[in-house]
Amino acid sequence: MKEKVSPIYIAQQLRQRDLFYFTPSLLADLFSLDQRRVYRLVAQLKDKALIAEVEKGKYLLLGLEPGRVLANPLFIASHLVAPAYVSYWSALHFYGFTEQTPLTTFVTTTKKKQPVTFQYKDKQSGSAHSFRFRFVTVKPRKFFGYRREMIGGLPVMVADEAKAIVDSLDLPNYAGGVGEIAKALRVAVDAVEVETLVRYANRMGDKSLGSRLGYLLETLGQLAEGVALPPYILEGAASLPVVLERLIRSASPVKLDVSGSRSGEIDPRWRVIVNVPERSLIPPGVG
Repeated sequence: MKEKVSPIYIAQQLRQRDLFYFTPSLLADLFSLDQRRVYRLVAQLKDKALIAEVEKGKYLLLGLEPGRVLANPLFIASHLVAPAYVSYWSALHFYGFTEQTPLTTFVTTTKKKQPVTFQYKDKQSGSAHSFRFRFVTVKPRKFFGYRREMIGGLPVMVADEAKAIVDSLDLPNYAGGVGEIAKALRVAVDAVEVETLVRYANRMGDKSLGSRLGYLLETLGQLAEGVALPPYILEGAASLPVVLERLIRSASPVKLDVSGSRSGEIDPRWRVIVNVPERSLIPPGVG
């Protein structure tokens, strides 16, 4: 094995094993190398722009097409910690549920991990790249509803459409706030079944989340009369109350906008303090 080890060989082997984020100790174990040989190889890999140091002693595999990797922050994000998947505002944008592009990539994980800022300058082209990653630690019961997507030919673990909405309502501050999520929900209902949203929310086990989701879905359903909403809501508005009856909800008042004040009318059905203007929940040109 040692005779064949070269920077290109190492990069190829890591790619074949889907090891996109690694440490020198992992290389030593994989290729039976001593510490001196490993660090010499790491230096060669960096010099040939096959890898980039994202965190101290932790490296991202760029391979033979570094531009493709560096153009894909979702790919980078989903490999910085394990287990993990991209969610919240980043997933909403990936699915086209929001036009707002978050400057930070948000990642769900069961591990505790500090935010990562990563800057890289391509020596050949001179182009600079800057990334910010935020890791949201959740309880294991909330870590579900994701899948592997190929984005730009690279594997990314990302929340599915329904889980992107539910995660966002669970922690709205990581998705641009309740107004942005409400607009995303209106777009998402054309692709996501309400039953799935309800099932996911119940599985999360957070009654505040259930109250916020129920209030927003019911508000959209009430808007269906005489308003240009997606076909799914128009056809399913009459059955919404039946579906939503299965949704868990809080017994005590919860804020719709978690970062806002506790002043506002309380919706009696969902026990939600409506502390934002209704117009902020409806996209321009609707209603």
